[in-house]
Amino acid sequence: MNKIFIAFSFRDRNEQLVSHVDRLIRSHGLVPVSGEILGGQDLTPEIQTRIQECDALIALMTRELQVQEQGQSYWMPTQWVSGEYVSARNRHQLAIAIIEDGVRLNGPYAQNDHIKLDRAEPAEALVRLSETIGYWRAQAGRALEIRLVPKEAALFAASGNAKCQYRLVRPNAVAPSPWMDGRAARKPGGVFLVVPGVKLDDSIEVQLLDGALPKWNSVESPQWVHIELASV
Repeated sequence: MNKIFIAFSFRDRNEQLVSHVDRLIRSHGLVPVSGEILGGQDLTPEIQTRIQECDALIALMTRELQVQEQGQSYWMPTQWVSGEYVSARNRHQLAIAIIEDGVRLNGPYAQNDHIKLDRAEPAEALVRLSETIGYWRAQAGRALEIRLVPKEAALFAASGNAKCQYRLVRPNAVAPSPWMDGRAARKPGGVFLVVPGVKLDDSIEVQLLDGALPKWNSVESPQWVHIELASV
């Protein structure tokens, strides 16, 4: 996980809330992204692309349009923030709505899990948001760079004739994950394979195929680090 899109209404009263969310995202080592420099508002193809390039979306459903209906008064968020949230959900992206007190959501995903916001006391909402981001990061895992050995296998992996595959083995899992394609690359220090989505307790298997047939394979390897010592 790297980037989170913040969907919000570009009004002065929202600046402090957006700043809090921005800082919170950065505190998790992630990059906050918004449509601010694109002018916001309409869900343009440029904003859609920017959302798609992110790993998750946070929608700030703040009080924007007051509605009087059947003797009741309530607030609605802007259509473009709702649209950005729905578009992310439709693509099965990670997404959470922060809903200000008095705001009513209609349409798809209105009943999905959300975070309630009291502007007078926003701490609880921000803590819940931080917990949500932490959970997202834990579930997403991390990208792990693996150095391939021995030299003969590494050279074959980088030759362009090999098909590199990896799979993750979770503790106590009935079966490993399906084999997934990867790409070996020459870098200073050897030939490396980047494996995304690795959790802390996962083991990793790698195989190199020549056509449809395995030519090299590994055992289930834990993520311990090999450190070579020299006498002094």
